[in-house]
Amino acid sequence: MPFLRSDTAPRHVRILVLPGFSNLTLAALMEPLRVANRLDGRTLFEWSIVTPDGAPVASRSGVRIEADMAMAAVRPGEPGLAEALFVVAAYDVEDAITPELRGFIRAAARAGAVIGGLESGTYAMAAAGVLDGYRATTHWEDLQDLADRFPRVDVRPDRFVIDRNRLSSGGALPTLDLMLDLFRRDFGLSLAMAVSSAFIYEQEHAGHDPQHMRAAGRLSWQDPALVRAIRLMERNIEHPLSVEAIAEAVELSPRELLRRFRTRLATSPKSYYAELRLTVGRRLLEHTDHPLGMIALMCGFGSGSAFARAFRARFGSCPTMLRRTGGM
Repeated sequence: MPFLRSDTAPRHVRILVLPGFSNLTLAALMEPLRVANRLDGRTLFEWSIVTPDGAPVASRSGVRIEADMAMAAVRPGEPGLAEALFVVAAYDVEDAITPELRGFIRAAARAGAVIGGLESGTYAMAAAGVLDGYRATTHWEDLQDLADRFPRVDVRPDRFVIDRNRLSSGGALPTLDLMLDLFRRDFGLSLAMAVSSAFIYEQEHAGHDPQHMRAAGRLSWQDPALVRAIRLMERNIEHPLSVEAIAEAVELSPRELLRRFRTRLATSPKSYYAELRLTVGRRLLEHTDHPLGMIALMCGFGSGSAFARAFRARFGSCPTMLRRTGGM
């Protein structure tokens, strides 16, 4: 089935923006629509910004965006709700998931809309029950939490997921990749390539490519063995591997692996690995209610006290203080 194209253009897209959203993720959704219209010479898409109460909402960086309408002003069957609805959210999405918001998303589903969750927007979709039995993704920091909270959702670590009429992405650039993929499916490769070229962007990733905790950038071709070592660390947070095992897996000696980490990243493999695990731990403290002991085990520490000591040494604050203050 087509995802963004109807028999008669333009295609109406509602964009539900929740407080604390990412500017870049919103742009990765809206700007491809704008550029597609310009390059095609027709109005392929029309879109409107919806907020829960019709008031402006601020992004995490403080940029405020005006709303075209409130959720209550959109009725099932109207253009947009029966075609495509994207939910854009990032931090503190739980505070925005009200009964009204869940009902709004359910109404879109009943009307047959294509529904997309961008970054933490997937949480809102899952809370509304419209992802039960579907594959979906979110930002890599929240994948495990999403799976724990919504066991009926088939959570994947992919950059973006298209499962029938449900879409989801892990963040800003995966959203751009998602839009390009939708253009390719519905309008052909030529338009997708033209939109990509307008952003001077080379789409290198498929939707099923995994998200990574650290972007490799030029290291991917400068030192592919080092990147393989990093990816191996990312896949083994709960059960950390020894430096020797990692070196063997990427066909380097431990001494050579240490040399490459120090040369390229100014750190040791052991310190880099610990930083990854503590980063996951901080995210779990901020966005889950898991007990400290459970978080410690999820991050590969033998006990809550061992995790707390490492956390304090790295961030200068104990885990319980972070949880009380709600952030750093």
